[in-house]
Amino acid sequence: MRKIIGQYTTINGEIKAIYEIKGAVIKPKDIIIGSKYEVEFRLGQRFLKYIVGKLVEVTDNNRTLFFEVEDKRIGVPIMNIVNYVRK
Repeated sequence: MRKIIGQYTTINGEIKAIYEIKGAVIKPKDIIIGSKYEVEFRLGQRFLKYIVGKLVEVTDNNRTLFFEVEDKRIGVPIMNIVNYVRK
């Protein structure tokens, strides 16, 4: 089970836990802003999505990665990444 490393309050007043990212497929040393990636990630429970894009931004502790794909920015939570290749 992952450890709770923090918490935050939603706009509705609910307290949500922030879990550690232990066990993620992509490692922090492989995250390089400006590099091109092929990423396969989960979208919901059943669907897999595949994108090829340039990593343009990350959040604190690399929890969410933002890729630029065809003039759009797509944010992918690191725990949803199933497979990746850095180009």
